Amino acid sequence: MSPLSPATLLGVINLSPESMVSDSVVGSEAQMLERAAWLSQEGCSILDVGARSITPTAAMIDDAEEQRRLEGPLRRLRAEGYRVSVDTWSSDTVRFALQAGATDINFTGASLDPQALEAVARAGAPLMLTYMPYGDAYRMREADPVPYRLQGLLDHLGPRVEQARAAGVKEVIIDPNLGIIHPATDDYAKVQLQNGVLWNLDRLRVLGCPILLYAARKPERLARILFASNVLYAGPDVIRTHHPDLINQLRQAETIETR
Repeated sequence: MSPLSPATLLGVINLSPESMVSDSVVGSEAQMLERAAWLSQEGCSILDVGARSITPTAAMIDDAEEQRRLEGPLRRLRAEGYRVSVDTWSSDTVRFALQAGATDINFTGASLDPQALEAVARAGAPLMLTYMPYGDAYRMREADPVPYRLQGLLDHLGPRVEQARAAGVKEVIIDPNLGIIHPATDDYAKVQLQNGVLWNLDRLRVLGCPILLYAARKPERLARILFASNVLYAGPDVIRTHHPDLINQLRQAETIETR
C-alpha cells in the first residue's frame, strides 16, 4: 500500500514527567496548548493524552495520581475544542476521563471492566483496544516474555472486541502494540517480530476493526524515519505519533520507481 494513503493521526501529549519521550512532555498549561496547536497544525485530528509512563524505570503512580494529572489539562483541551483521547490501562480512569470530557479512549490494559465498557458505550466514544498480554506495563516489568505472534494477537484481541461490541460500543479500533515486545528480546529479533506483524497486518482485519499502529520514537534519526515509513506502508487506519511532522515528510517525499 502506498505511504501516501490517508490515516487518522493521533498526536501524543504526555502529562507524565517520567516519560522517555521528553519532547512530548508538557510541564505547564502554556506548553500543553502550544503542543496541542502544533499537533493540530500538523494534521492530528485527535490528541492522545497520557498521564502514566510505561518507561520501565519510571516511578509507579496510582490511579488517583493519574487522574489528578489528567483532570485540568483534559478539561482545558476540551474547552479549546480539541478531540481528546485518554491513554490509560485503568478502568477507573476510563470512567473518570469520560466524565471529564474525553471523546475517545485509548485503553492500553488487558481488559476493561463491565462498568467501564458500559460508560464508553453510553458516551458513544470510540474505543482503542491494545494488545497487552501482561495485564499492564507495570506488571510487565517482572513478567516472563510472552511470544509476539499474529495468532496471539488475534487470540487476545478477538474476545475483547466481542466484549466491547456486546456492551454496545459502536466503534472499536485495535492496536497490535508494536512496542510491547519484552525488553529481554534482542534488537534483531524485535525488528523481525515487528515486521512480521507489519507485513501481515491484513490478517488482523478478520476482526472487522480499524487498525492503529504506533510510529514509535526511536532514538536514532534514521531508525525513526525507517520505522515510521514501515508503519505507513503497512496501511493502518490510525497512526499514533509523537512526531506528525515526520509522517508528513514521508508522505510528501518523492518516490522513485526502480526501472
